Amino acid sequence: MGTLSLSDFEQVKIPVPWGHISGRWAVPTVMKEYGWTKVSLIGHSLGGFLCFLYASLAPHTVDMIISLDILLPLRNNIEYMALSIEKQLVEVERQKEGNYSEPPSYTTAELEKVLAKGSYNSVFPELAKHLLHRQLTKSKQYPERFYFSRDARVKNYHYMDIDQGLGREMARQLKKKPFLIIKGSRSPFLTLRSNEAICIMAKDNPHFELHEVEGGTHHLHLHAAEECARYIVPFIQHHRPPALTSWGLTGKEDQLAAKEYKSQQRRLFSWGKKKRSKL
Repeated sequence: MGTLSLSDFEQVKIPVPWGHISGRWAVPTVMKEYGWTKVSLIGHSLGGFLCFLYASLAPHTVDMIISLDILLPLRNNIEYMALSIEKQLVEVERQKEGNYSEPPSYTTAELEKVLAKGSYNSVFPELAKHLLHRQLTKSKQYPERFYFSRDARVKNYHYMDIDQGLGREMARQLKKKPFLIIKGSRSPFLTLRSNEAICIMAKDNPHFELHEVEGGTHHLHLHAAEECARYIVPFIQHHRPPALTSWGLTGKEDQLAAKEYKSQQRRLFSWGKKKRSKL
């Protein structure tokens, strides 16, 4: 499996009957703009997978990865993908024709319930506001109500289909790169198809960590933020300690961070023994 460099990538446009498909190398573009040699990546769900994907393509440009509740994306069956693409085309045509009218609007309480139901209760209603604020517009017809103004095409995208063999090779590319995965115990997104890639990293990478948050859903970073932070903060402090010339940790705080990191490592070892069958 080859890798990318910051000098040989380029923006690509592929002609198609309806226009073109354009590639976006966002991470290398930002790195070149700011003169960075490496980046740290953190992502949830599809964002977490994209962190894994990019790090496997350009491992020399990444110093650590944190992924929340995913490694390889779920596989979709052909029937689902066909239906998804059909809905996508309908929405594309609607936007092309400019046939816009204000969609149904809801009260804040109703929107919270809608989002919770749409996420199969992964997002709790009382926490829905953290996701809703970026996808709502106030109704002009009903001042106390709101409607979804996000791009409707996003609802119908489908994941990249990553074969397990490719997943194994991606894991090997990371070698000893610090990699933290946090899984929600109630979430189905870290599936058995990720086991081989996880095994490779657990065996060959001394800086790989996998933790499970009891009772955590796919959106565990919303309802179990403090529990996630218990793993994330020591991981970052250990692998990317702040420069001594910065606002960094005091000596006492630094000692506490190191102590907490060792505690997390012992917990990881204990987790591995208890749940060996999952790896």
